[in-house]
Amino acid sequence: MDTSSERISSSLKSKPESWNSSLDFVPVPLLLVDCHARIVRANPSECRLLGYTAEEIQDRAVWELIADEEKENAQERFRDFMNGLEMNASYRRRFKTKANDSVICELSVQIIRNNLPGAPFALLASMDVTGQVAEACRRGETARWLAASFRSIPEPTIIIDTLGHIRYLNLAAERLLGWSEAEATGKVAEELIPRSDVLSSDGAEVDYDVRKGIVLGWSGSAVLINKGGVAKRLQVRTEPVVDINGLVLGIAVCLREH
Repeated sequence: MDTSSERISSSLKSKPESWNSSLDFVPVPLLLVDCHARIVRANPSECRLLGYTAEEIQDRAVWELIADEEKENAQERFRDFMNGLEMNASYRRRFKTKANDSVICELSVQIIRNNLPGAPFALLASMDVTGQVAEACRRGETARWLAASFRSIPEPTIIIDTLGHIRYLNLAAERLLGWSEAEATGKVAEELIPRSDVLSSDGAEVDYDVRKGIVLGWSGSAVLINKGGVAKRLQVRTEPVVDINGLVLGIAVCLREH
């Protein structure tokens, strides 16, 4: 829980009668829950997040607000909190709103004991991360789609990062060189493309470092080493790999048999 929430919970510990007023002025959505998981208080930020009034939330079991598939796990975790376990944990829960939508919240839970009479209470501070989760899922889907597309490109291609390490091989490159992507990933590029055996397009030997292709595309001929240690001379074309902002991420080495 962040410092502001710690200060809030600290003030609540010493002044039980100030719960309502203290929670109302906190911009972070907060739920005060008793040891039976009954909601004692929801502050205005929490009400706005879920679409309920304070009266509609109060006295309900907190499980009623949690997505069905997460209820059992949430109940077990709540019991652990009340038994003194996982006191500083932060985790995510999917909450149901009054409009039957859902929001994903990053929860920080603090048990309030100290001088309060009776059983302990739990103070749940939540941060809506629905958008972040959706964006992460979108990026993951895009990354998987791009990876699948790259794997199926018919031209044998190796992707090398800016430090000169192999990051990816597509299926055509695996078939050509005998290396699987898992076996080649992480190797220094020169293990597969020795510098001493690189020729320019006119057949002259050149002192070419594959990493220079990051700055400038290059084409020529090079001897590559396959998995069995056999040297194969191939036509090579390099192109920089850049992101949408023009930042160079690595180099694509495209191969072709003579």
